[in-house]
Amino acid sequence: MKKTTKDFKSHALYFFLYCPLGAMTPLIGQYLNSIGFSGTQVGVVTSMGTASAVLFGLLWGRVYSNTQSKRRLIAAMFLAAGIFSILTLSTKVFFTYVTIYAAMYAFQGPVYGLCDSLVIANGDNFSKVRSFGAVGFSAAVYITGSYAEAHGLKSIFYIYAMTFAVAAIIVLRMKEPPHYKNNDGSRKNSAKELFQDKKYVHLLICSFFVFGCAIANSTYFGYLYREGGGTIYGIGVAFLLMAGSEAVFMLLVPRINKVLPTEKLTVIAVGLCALRFAFYAFGPGYKLLLATFFLQGMSNGIIWVEFIKYFGKIPEPRLSSLGISTFHAIGNNFSSIVCSLLGGILLDAFGARGCYLFFAIWNGLAFVLYLLWGLQKGGETSEK
Repeated sequence: MKKTTKDFKSHALYFFLYCPLGAMTPLIGQYLNSIGFSGTQVGVVTSMGTASAVLFGLLWGRVYSNTQSKRRLIAAMFLAAGIFSILTLSTKVFFTYVTIYAAMYAFQGPVYGLCDSLVIANGDNFSKVRSFGAVGFSAAVYITGSYAEAHGLKSIFYIYAMTFAVAAIIVLRMKEPPHYKNNDGSRKNSAKELFQDKKYVHLLICSFFVFGCAIANSTYFGYLYREGGGTIYGIGVAFLLMAGSEAVFMLLVPRINKVLPTEKLTVIAVGLCALRFAFYAFGPGYKLLLATFFLQGMSNGIIWVEFIKYFGKIPEPRLSSLGISTFHAIGNNFSSIVCSLLGGILLDAFGARGCYLFFAIWNGLAFVLYLLWGLQKGGETSEK
């Protein structure tokens, strides 16, 4: 009974943790356009938000690693992100909006890595827990889209804040993860120690060539779908199917790990990412894009679980949370800035197919580097 309650809390946390992303991400561009921002200004707003997540991700990762009140820190960050999201509604002045939006992301962006660290440190089945995040994202996309159509785009910020508030309540009721002392007896952990580990640095570089494309795909897939003859409504259907397939494959990861350990399954998933984007670069029609929705689950669904598990197991336990947070800041957020900017340039010059050819090559580099550095070696065929 105790384990069932623990599982319910972690599953509920991830469901509501990813609801704000599902509420905000698909519609933020439309909201900004509705208040008079140009396409360039929309790009600046979203890029500044991600840049803020990079800088503050490193800061909050260190604070989390060195504090004994980890749940309270996460809850406070949830609430702060929600408050700043409501404050964005108070202005239509571009520079003021950018400042508030960046402040919101300074709290929102890093919490995902901190929550990953929390559930892994508490011994939860991360694959299963993370799948509830995909379900929460999908549910929020559908519910928020329908509600915003009826009540206006401002509602996305209220849904964003409310779901983060629920997540704050849940995390405070969870078990406090262990706190480790440094080798010299002190409690201060530093990212410098991580960068002295060659294997960690190699994996971080590989992640840089993987996750930016996975995130930028959320922006540019719509262009590919429209070029293939699809409709705006169809884009929403495609995203629901693709996000749902991620949840399925996340649940399958523990079973696959019985045959393939994390190190080997990760490189297979990276290869699938490259092949998927290469397929997209040929410009398939919208019907074929819909029919192959499961490719997102086979690639993204696995890399989101296995990379984080890999980053968590390389450093010693006291540095594990800092290692995951650093990955989210550099391998995830910073990479997404680079891929979003380069993808936009290529989209204007060559269309969506040129954009996806770049993604395929970018992911292909990660695949080659992963093998050259021998990151696929080691590991046991069991789920931790």
